[in-house]
Amino acid sequence: MKLQEYSTLDEKEEFFINGKTKISVNITSIFKKLKEFETEGTNFIFRGCGEAKYRMYNSAQRVYITQELHKQVPPDSISEHYNKFVSESIQSCKQWNDGVVKRLLEDSGINENNSLAYLSYMQHYGVPTPFLDFTYNPYVALYIAIDDISFTPSENEIDNYFSLYYTYTDATAFKMWENVFDNRFNSQEIPYEQVAENEMSIILPSSEIYKVINNVNIINQKGLFLYNNHPWYPLEHQYKEFAAYVKKEMGEEKWDMLLLHDTIAGCFNIHKSLIPAIKKQLKSEGIDKKYVYPDMKDFTEQVSSEGILNCLTLKK
Repeated sequence: MKLQEYSTLDEKEEFFINGKTKISVNITSIFKKLKEFETEGTNFIFRGCGEAKYRMYNSAQRVYITQELHKQVPPDSISEHYNKFVSESIQSCKQWNDGVVKRLLEDSGINENNSLAYLSYMQHYGVPTPFLDFTYNPYVALYIAIDDISFTPSENEIDNYFSLYYTYTDATAFKMWENVFDNRFNSQEIPYEQVAENEMSIILPSSEIYKVINNVNIINQKGLFLYNNHPWYPLEHQYKEFAAYVKKEMGEEKWDMLLLHDTIAGCFNIHKSLIPAIKKQLKSEGIDKKYVYPDMKDFTEQVSSEGILNCLTLKK
């Protein structure tokens, strides 16, 4: 089964603020807006996507849908089956290579039954999880969106665009999701059954998790995760249903007072013909492949070579 995609930019308007906005002439407006975001500090988070037509599916959803795993159970058991798919993946992570990941977490003071810790580890190394990557750095999100894209003009307009998404983290819903697990992230047991009780949440990996993963990419990418527990609704669809329900329950006046939004994020759709100019500008901002994806082989060679060179040029 194929994942659903947006057929037109107009379709995105239902799920994103400025969902059909197009930037196709120059890059000045893009970087002006990024500079404004930058001054807001951590009030916004970002996600870059190389295709404007892609919906916000996480990797667990992509596997579950495309492999048609839902056909293994009756329709009324799909949600339970999907949760089991994720929890079994966590168990496989615990048991992998004679439990080395489990021991790694324990040695770092993290509870061996903390499912969020395992999921964070799995997400970083490309194992399917219900997490979707975001970043506090708008320039990094923009770079990730255009990295390795090759542009071939298409008669289908949406194919000619990639997207940069942004969302406001000071909204009450985000603060609520952010605090669900924060205080217990390291030391306490957090079984996946408990995590799955939340339709959505923000996961901020702790410093201990960063130390465990021990990868320099994390420092520069400034990442965090948004959790979506639905088997097939992408994040923007899941949030829209949540927003409609809560708004109806509490009333529009209280909804507005709590700084809640009807859609999960805002969106810029940027023409792929601008990619060379964007990369050039990003490089001038210090954002390139070496920054976003540090190559430790390059680290070894450069530091070793410079050490030898410095030794050879020392004054006698």
